[in-house]
Amino acid sequence: MKKEQFDFLLKSQPESPAQHYKLGVWYRSRGLAQEALHCFEKALSTEKNLSDFGKQAFDRYECLLEYGRLLRQLGRMELAITAFRECLARKRYATEALIEIGTMLHQSGTSDSEIRRQLTAIASELMEDDIFPIAETLWHLGAYSSALELYESHSLHADLNDIKQYRYILCLIYINRFKKALSLLLRKAMHPNDVLLVTAQHTVRAAEAINVCKWCLHGMNGGIGLSNLSRYEALETAKTAIALGKINEAWEMLPSPTAHEYNELIYTLYKQGYRELAASLIAQMEQLPLCDRSQISLDICFIAAEIEYDAGNYEKAAAIFEAIYGTDPNHSTARFGAASCYLQQTRKSLMARLESTIVGSEMFIKIERYLDNISRALQIMNITNWHTKWTPAQKRNHAANPGVLLH
Repeated sequence: MKKEQFDFLLKSQPESPAQHYKLGVWYRSRGLAQEALHCFEKALSTEKNLSDFGKQAFDRYECLLEYGRLLRQLGRMELAITAFRECLARKRYATEALIEIGTMLHQSGTSDSEIRRQLTAIASELMEDDIFPIAETLWHLGAYSSALELYESHSLHADLNDIKQYRYILCLIYINRFKKALSLLLRKAMHPNDVLLVTAQHTVRAAEAINVCKWCLHGMNGGIGLSNLSRYEALETAKTAIALGKINEAWEMLPSPTAHEYNELIYTLYKQGYRELAASLIAQMEQLPLCDRSQISLDICFIAAEIEYDAGNYEKAAAIFEAIYGTDPNHSTARFGAASCYLQQTRKSLMARLESTIVGSEMFIKIERYLDNISRALQIMNITNWHTKWTPAQKRNHAANPGVLLH
């Protein structure tokens, strides 16, 4: 919806919290944080004056969640927590609110055990049956050991629904308790194609999870290993091992990967958040497969371009993005990536020029206006989600030691 349409609707419905909220989302998506904040606050304040019937068209707690997220991004942590606590008190978007609070704590350097303690204190004050929401939150944050402690400390795992049971089992694998995980996987008599987890475009199935456990328990010591698996099954199991944090084991499962398998493993590493590991492996390649139209080759090139972009090497990144859509003209995300590179290069040039311009001069004001427009344009580019996004758990893997795979 265009800004003019929002303005028209608000003129006819000036006290509509739903319209103020939608306009706030529109502003936020375009990088206009203060305008978005004002709209969210207006929506929350006007909602109080509505009848119960009028309130049905507006979800106050969805607005509070987004308001809190914006406050967190702006560094206004105390107000953000207040918004999230209101969601918790009403049991609306409780897990999302807890994840936001947990993310703030993790970013401030708080240990997983302390995050668990603080989240438990908040939840026990505002919610009944707070055990599983906390366990689910810790799972999403990648605090698998702390999540597992909650599952086990209350001896409730035997009665979990499938999703919670799967997460309990996966926690065991994440923290290397393979024997227990394998026992539960086999005891449940799962179908090999039962999906335990979908993460970063990779599906973890029961069969691959069982193979990972068997490999970690016996494979490296000449036991069961993966000798009976086809090459395709070994590749899928290696990708699952990466998704479950077993990087060295994944590489041992395919000690001499083909070019295609090598690319598949790098792609999985990157999508699971192992950004530095993926970058180190791409750097070892003689050349990027820029002229190969296969999907995995295009994916590897795109990852290489993202890595250059994040390092501020916009000219190199733009060249790779251009080569990608030169090979595949329908690759829209590469076009957005290239456009973002050009905007970043222009901003960099203008910032350098601004430093040598007299503050307050006509040229200074003009450059600032250009920079503001570029920032908004970059924000609009981000709406397309052209760049890889990682979950809080996957972000923990960004700085994994690149030396772990170099041999």
